[in-house]
Amino acid sequence: MDIIGWNSPHFSLAETLECGQCFRYQKLDEATYRIIANEKIVVVQQKGMVVYLDSTIDIPFWKSYFHIDRNYSEIKSILSKNDSFMAEAISFAPGIRLLRQDFFETLLSFIISQNNHIPRIKKLIQTLCEHYGTCTQDGYFFFPTPQELAFVTEADYRALGFGFRGRYLEDAVRTILTQDFSKETLSSLSTIDLRKKLMSICGVGQKVADCVLLFSLGRYEVFPTDVWIKRIYSHLYANNETLSQKELDQRASNSFGDLAGFAQQYLFYYGKEKKLGKD
Repeated sequence: MDIIGWNSPHFSLAETLECGQCFRYQKLDEATYRIIANEKIVVVQQKGMVVYLDSTIDIPFWKSYFHIDRNYSEIKSILSKNDSFMAEAISFAPGIRLLRQDFFETLLSFIISQNNHIPRIKKLIQTLCEHYGTCTQDGYFFFPTPQELAFVTEADYRALGFGFRGRYLEDAVRTILTQDFSKETLSSLSTIDLRKKLMSICGVGQKVADCVLLFSLGRYEVFPTDVWIKRIYSHLYANNETLSQKELDQRASNSFGDLAGFAQQYLFYYGKEKKLGKD
């Protein structure tokens, strides 16, 4: 293993990979993971605060992927100031970082994630890769490109176990191939307009759109909301009051500003582990 030059008290490999933002990783032992992303494969190991990567790999890419250039000490300080709940959530998992993931893979992965749990999400994504992605010399599979999925139908997806999501996957691929989803166009849109563009895809609601905005497109002001985060936020900040999506979005924006996405990940991981708001 080659040390690649970061030694940070604000990074945990396990917390970052296992907080629900990505799915193409395999835990090899307590400190080691294999990750496949952007047609790259790496084995990563963490010992204490030091992160090691194997072989001669694209170090700049992986540093970007793990968001190493962002000052998380500052983020945590701002979020926890005068907020005891956030301070506790951050102290529970202080090593979470928001990954920079591929747009198309993130979009399809979170379409697949709907009404699903992580082991099954990972299994379905692996199935998709094995059937339509490129196989490496070592027997691993990359996530398929839009072109590789261009002729896959809803029936094909259903035959592989994707169920109702097959319709959404077919539409997502067709939309990406026929409309302008270039990096330049996506980066030029406001977050509101970008969310609307994503939600024009069949089966993409606000939660999936916001996950793509946060985990791929760097829109750190969004606060992805599902049943769990609603329960957690309501339990901690709203005396278990039932909040509408609009109310929760507004409160999160008022409380966390352009760091709302970071706040969401700390709260989500903490709340699920502690089973906050669970009936």
